[in-house]
Amino acid sequence: MIVRIELNQLEKRSNYYFYNDTPFNGEAYDHRDNQLYQVYEITDGVITGSRDYGFFEANGQPKVDYELLHSGDFDYEMNDIPYTYQGKPFTGLFYDYSSGFLLGESLCINGWIVKDISYYPDGTGRIRKYEEKHIDITETTGDREWYLEWENNAYKRIESRYLDYAGTDHSGNIKLYFNEQKQIKQVIIKDDYAYVSLLVPRDDLGLDFKTFDDLLAKQDIFADNLSIWSIEDSLFNQWLDRGLLNQVKQLELYHANIELSTIARLAELPSLQTLNYQEISVYKTNLVYAEKQKQQYRAQALALFALQQNSNIKITFNDGRIDYFQAFLPDDLKQQLT
Repeated sequence: MIVRIELNQLEKRSNYYFYNDTPFNGEAYDHRDNQLYQVYEITDGVITGSRDYGFFEANGQPKVDYELLHSGDFDYEMNDIPYTYQGKPFTGLFYDYSSGFLLGESLCINGWIVKDISYYPDGTGRIRKYEEKHIDITETTGDREWYLEWENNAYKRIESRYLDYAGTDHSGNIKLYFNEQKQIKQVIIKDDYAYVSLLVPRDDLGLDFKTFDDLLAKQDIFADNLSIWSIEDSLFNQWLDRGLLNQVKQLELYHANIELSTIARLAELPSLQTLNYQEISVYKTNLVYAEKQKQQYRAQALALFALQQNSNIKITFNDGRIDYFQAFLPDDLKQQLT
């Protein structure tokens, strides 16, 4: 991960740049009089390249420090805060610095942020959190957002989201949580997962993959103890077909939209020992919907009971509080559970 620092935090010795007596590697932002002058790419203390903007490029537009902007009151219609510069709605780039490191950079159009990056560096300048947003202020296409988090220099969480305004049903969300072995321990997949499959929006974040498919191509990418939320039946079957879940020993499926035939396929998983199958609670107020839920849960209870009888998998089926085996299985089958 590239360290982004203010140039004045570096010590120059005979055309070499040092930080804490170590030749610096990263990018140095030279801003003077609250204006960005140049961004220098530095390798082993030597300047190897430069440009006159940060990540976002906006030719001929102001590139100023955040302190020069005035933020207005929250606009509920735009769901954001407008920015002015020298008394006018700001169009250009602004940069935010703290403790010698770059915290963020944004592209503004007519006072509204349309692209934004937030960096959360640790004390050494290494990024522990990264967030990037592309905001459609016209609400004609959609908003796109990425969130990445590291711990002990290993990725811990990755999220890719898209909110569709164009009515093309591309809204989607992928959330991934990782263990210390860089294996996925929890995955949440909602709606159009293919449209949000780009997990890493740029090449300088220190990850050896870009897309969800790149990640799934890794060996043993799923942890032994795995939680899956909201996955669609077709995608789950693809994972089963590819053997991606073969090493999973403990599996949680929460509100998974999988078919009864797919539940039966869980018997194919050679390592699976326990299955916690959770659904949402039965509605208390909408009686029509509640009856549809009960019909669904009765069918799932029977499928899960059959799976447990025909395998060595220990299964629980609940909403986090109520045992759905006891609530929906016939009495004669309940007796076989004890």
